[in-house]
Amino acid sequence: MSDTPANDTETESTTGRPTPESFTDHCAYLRAMIAYLKRTQKQFSYRYFSKIAGYASPNFLKLVAEGQRQLSPESIQKFADALGLDERERDQFEALVRLGQATTDAERNRFYGKLRRTADASPPALRLERAQYEVYSLWYAIPLRDLIAEPDFVEDPEWIARRLHPRIKPSEAQRALTLLEQTGLASRDASGRLVRGQAKIATAPKVRSLAVRNYHRAMLAHASQALDGLPVESRDITSLTVAMSRGQYEAVCARVAAFREELLDFIEDPANPPAEREIFSLGFQIVPVTQKKG
Repeated sequence: MSDTPANDTETESTTGRPTPESFTDHCAYLRAMIAYLKRTQKQFSYRYFSKIAGYASPNFLKLVAEGQRQLSPESIQKFADALGLDERERDQFEALVRLGQATTDAERNRFYGKLRRTADASPPALRLERAQYEVYSLWYAIPLRDLIAEPDFVEDPEWIARRLHPRIKPSEAQRALTLLEQTGLASRDASGRLVRGQAKIATAPKVRSLAVRNYHRAMLAHASQALDGLPVESRDITSLTVAMSRGQYEAVCARVAAFREELLDFIEDPANPPAEREIFSLGFQIVPVTQKKG
């Protein structure tokens, strides 16, 4: 599961009045609003917007929509007034802007949660996005997806809670089961039995990258806890510290990627079914511990 950053490629609506909750990029939202206002208000222009919002620059809206200017808390409120947003949209717009300007994942998670806190009342596509974000942000949801495929799996939250390490609450197990079904990562067969699904996360790239980073961070914390919580014969945690050129780094990353595929083929080879299995998290980390001179 890669956490490689990706550009947000939200489709800018060409019909209807855009709402902040339909976006994860405030610049994309503003571009959609500009297009909508140009269609529905003959007097609308960048100069007109600046006048009613109280800006001296006639192109400030254009610069913000193109990502060339940031919005201060005061400007967020000015924009909300000039765009005619209602109270709910104001809160969503502020969260959307703060999400785009956040510098840490802790901030991004907080403002994304605020943006989607009314997800239950949102359109189905947004509820699916929220479920996809949440399922990858829970460390135990993806391991549970693999546990579902095991012959001894019991669809019982208390059984699942005891089976996972470290243990979770039955309520957390039930939530994970619900999310797996909502996202298609688990489904029902003809007999109604829960089986592992094949769906992949397909939400906005910005949200996907954040959710995957949440997952990796949780798995790294899990590995750290295993140093004290598991006997040495039940875990294997090693590391190398080496000096590499940029070319060697890229070559090593490529080899690790190829090795991951080789491991999956080996583990999932139907010709060698194991008698008894447990679910493992297998991680590879290649991170710098020095920085360039100067």
